[in-house]
Amino acid sequence: MKKIKIISLLVLTIFLFNCTEREKKKENTFTVSGTIKGLDTDYMRRGYENENKERVFDSIFVKDGSFTYTGKITKPTHITFYPNVERVQKRTGPHSFIPTQSSSFAFFASPGNHIVFKGHVTDFVNAYPSGTNANDDLAKINSSIFPLMNKSANLRLLLRQNKLTEDDITNKQVLEDSIKVIDEQVLSLKKEFVSSNPNSQAATWYLLGMMVREQFSNEEAIKIFENIDSTSKEYTSYKEVALRIKGMKSTLIGETFPSFTTKNTMDGTEFQFNSLLLKEKYILIDFWGTWCGPCVAEMPKVKEYQEKYKDKLTILGINFGDTKERIEEFLTPKNYNWKQILSGKGNDDFSLKFNVGAFPTKFIIDPNGKILYRFVGDGEESFAILDELLKE
Repeated sequence: MKKIKIISLLVLTIFLFNCTEREKKKENTFTVSGTIKGLDTDYMRRGYENENKERVFDSIFVKDGSFTYTGKITKPTHITFYPNVERVQKRTGPHSFIPTQSSSFAFFASPGNHIVFKGHVTDFVNAYPSGTNANDDLAKINSSIFPLMNKSANLRLLLRQNKLTEDDITNKQVLEDSIKVIDEQVLSLKKEFVSSNPNSQAATWYLLGMMVREQFSNEEAIKIFENIDSTSKEYTSYKEVALRIKGMKSTLIGETFPSFTTKNTMDGTEFQFNSLLLKEKYILIDFWGTWCGPCVAEMPKVKEYQEKYKDKLTILGINFGDTKERIEEFLTPKNYNWKQILSGKGNDDFSLKFNVGAFPTKFIIDPNGKILYRFVGDGEESFAILDELLKE
């Protein structure tokens, strides 16, 4: 009898352990499903970073327009599925296309969620998620802007493919004006959504993207952020917005450029920003990447000014998106020999820390570390300002 009780207790323990593990597994997964008319493909794709920070891809199998996918997740995340449907790809060549959100399935997932998509696929993904408040909000804004985004992308495609008739060419300016009007309408709808729904996960996600693209003024972004309450702090997008707001405030004209220390240098040695101030020179900080056409085009000018004002100007390059090897291959043959650091992750994410979303971005800083100017895009004005500051 005693032996039977021990066996029963053991069985009960195993049962409870298995139940707990199943429940834990369930809590760390999400499921998304849907039956979408026009989703005539065998699979879709999802790309993401795994626990080891490696880029991996999953396939979402589709049969007769229906799909069900279960994935692992530990925190609220914005996820995108890319359909393998050729007609939604705005291709300008064999390996190039016009990127647009309306060509993908977008949704939010948190542990334990089951999200359902409804809609159809034409020449864009006119299908939207439901099942949670975050996805209901996302469906509301995406269903209002995706058709407009698709219309804009189609007009851009027409211009890019050079398939205009003689009449179309005559009306090329009309098409460009139409694109501008549509894009402004999309921006207006996004601004209204973000401003009216500050505590929505979807609005916080859109706010982050618009801040990166500098589609909000500093004042607008700060005002919206201050209206977000503590219930949103679990969102990854909220945390990134908070860091960008901090970076925005600390890099306003007239502020002292924030000091930082990093080993994310070309040779791995430690670099302290304040070490540049000891030389009593003005500082030009240039955020750039080899993938950025305007950045590369301005490099000869940066070198010219390094040599022109060698006793009055220090240049610091902050690279975004390139490996050390790629940077070295680009810099060395051209003798671009000013100090370079790399924007990375965490505490070394300088684009996030200093609220840089567009490239090139340049800061001009006086010998005491005070921010005098910030320039985004074409740097011609920045060079003219340097001439005014540094000429004899």
